[in-house]
Amino acid sequence: MTQERESLEFDIVYVGAGPANLASAIHLQRLIKRHNAETGDGLDPAIAIIDKGRYPGAHLLSGTLVDPRAFEEFLPDYRALGCPIEATVSGETLWFLGEKRRFAFPFLPEKFSNKNSLLLSLSRLGKWLAERAEEEGIQLFDSTAAAAPYLEEGRLQGIVTDDKGLDKDGNQKPDYEPGLLLKSKVTVIGEGSDGSLSRQLSKLFLGATPLTPQRYETGVKETWRIPEGRIKAGEVHQSFGYPLSAEEYGGGWIYAFSATLLSVGFISSLGPESPDCNQHLNLQRFKEHPFVAGLLKGGSMIESGARTIASGGLEAMPLLYGPGYLLTGESAGMVNMQRHKGVHLAMKSGILAAETLFDALLHDDFSINRLKGYDERFRNSWAYEELLAARNYRKAFDKGLYAGLVQAGLQLTIPGLSLGAKAGRKKRKPLIAEKKEFTPDGKLTFSKSESLYRSGTMHEEDQPCHLHIKAEDIEEICLKRCRIEFQNPCQHFCPGEVYEITGNPVSLKLNPANCLHCKTCEVTDPYGIITWTPPEGGGGPGYKLS
Repeated sequence: MTQERESLEFDIVYVGAGPANLASAIHLQRLIKRHNAETGDGLDPAIAIIDKGRYPGAHLLSGTLVDPRAFEEFLPDYRALGCPIEATVSGETLWFLGEKRRFAFPFLPEKFSNKNSLLLSLSRLGKWLAERAEEEGIQLFDSTAAAAPYLEEGRLQGIVTDDKGLDKDGNQKPDYEPGLLLKSKVTVIGEGSDGSLSRQLSKLFLGATPLTPQRYETGVKETWRIPEGRIKAGEVHQSFGYPLSAEEYGGGWIYAFSATLLSVGFISSLGPESPDCNQHLNLQRFKEHPFVAGLLKGGSMIESGARTIASGGLEAMPLLYGPGYLLTGESAGMVNMQRHKGVHLAMKSGILAAETLFDALLHDDFSINRLKGYDERFRNSWAYEELLAARNYRKAFDKGLYAGLVQAGLQLTIPGLSLGAKAGRKKRKPLIAEKKEFTPDGKLTFSKSESLYRSGTMHEEDQPCHLHIKAEDIEEICLKRCRIEFQNPCQHFCPGEVYEITGNPVSLKLNPANCLHCKTCEVTDPYGIITWTPPEGGGGPGYKLS
C-alpha cells in the first residue's frame, strides 16, 4: 500500500545546503531580480533548499582554504556583507615529516600555492550563505533529509523527505509524521561526498555513473585553541610522510585562523583495497610529531569531526545532468586534490547551474536538452581547465609517495632525505599489520569517543538503524570471511565507533547514534555490503567552527 503524503510543488528544489547549492540559489535569485528589473517581467519561481542538518552549516566540515575567485564572480560584495573570513594566507610551508624530524620542501610550484586564499570555517560559511539566501527570499528547510527520488515518466520530478517518529522496529510512535513529497521541475543535488540520493540516481540512470570509479580519502579534523606567540594568523603548513608509510597516500595540515585558533587535520587514503586504515589514529600520531606537539602544548581541542573526500578528479566525475536534475559540488566530484581545495569549484558549479536554471525558466523548458547546457557551461569554464590540469595528480601516488611527489613536480632535493631503492607500490596484504599500542593522554591525543563528544553529534535514539547490512551478510561475511581476511576493519576505519565486534560467540553490534555522517564505512567496506541511508533529519554532527 502506497503511503499517502502531503505534496508541495516547487519549480526548483535544492538538496543540500552546502556552498555549491547556496551559491547557486543566491546567484539564481539575483539573476531573476535583475531580469525582472530590466524587462518588467514578473518571473517568480518557487525555490526551496532542504538540508538534513539541524541548522545551516551543522554538517559542513573542511580545513578550509578557499580560493576567492568564485566569490568575486557571484557575490563580489562578500567582504562588505560580512563573510566570516578568519584570515588571508600570510605564508605557507610544505613539510616532509620523519618520525622526529621535518624537512621543508625547497620550493612550492605555483599550481600548489595558496597565495591570497582565504582561511574559513566551512560551517560558519554555510550559516552565513544560508542567511544571504533567505534574504533573497529563498525558503530553507533544515532537519529535512532527502530519503528517496520521486520518478514519473522516466524522469526525476521531485524527492520524498524522511519520515519522522518511527521507532527502532519501524513502528509509528505517537508523534509520527510521514515525509513530504516535494515535486519540482528540476532538482539540484549537492549532498557532498558519496551522497545517498545521487547514489540512487546513478543506479536509475546509467548515464549518471562515471566510466572511472570515484575514489575517496577521509579527512579527520580538530579545531584547537592555543597560547599566543607560536604562530601567526594566516600561516599554512601542510605535510607528507609521518605517520604514513611510503606506500600510503595522505598528509596533515595546520591552518592558523588566528594566533590562537588552529585547524589541525589529517587526510588518509581509503577504499576497499586499503580497509585497514585508521584515520583517527593517523591524526593522533600526526599530533605526536614534535613540531605539531610543540604548537599544541598547553592548548585545548574544542571541536572534532570527519568526512570523506571525493578525490578521483575529472575522470571520475559523473554526468552533471540527467532527466530532471543537476549535480553540483562534491556530488559532481569537483575537488582539486592537487590544491586540496574544492569550495571554490563547488561554488563555481553552483553559479553554472544557476545560469542553466535561469535559461530554463526563461524558456519554460526543463527538458534534458536544455539542462545539458550545464555541462557545456562547465566545459567552457575555468573550473574545467583547473580540473583538467590536475587530473593526473592523485593517481600519480598509486606508485608510492616518492614516485608521486616526483611526478607531481615536487622534486625531492631535501638534504638528508634518502628515497631508498623501492619507489613502486607494493600490493597490500589483506591482514592488518601489527601496530604500536596507542593510549591517548586526553590532552594532546584523544580516543574516538572523546572526539565524538566534541563533534556535537546527536541522533534520536529510538529510530530505525540507518546503516543497512543484510542479516545473511552479517552472518556469512562480517562474522566469517571478514574476520579471517581482514580482521573486521570496520572497527578501525569508522571514526565514530559505530561498528563493534563483541561477545562469544561473536556478533556485530551497531551504534548508529555515533554516526558522523562521513560515509567512510560505505566507501571503504571491502565487500560492498554496507548501505548508508539518511537517518531522521536533524541527526548527526553539530559543527560550528569546522
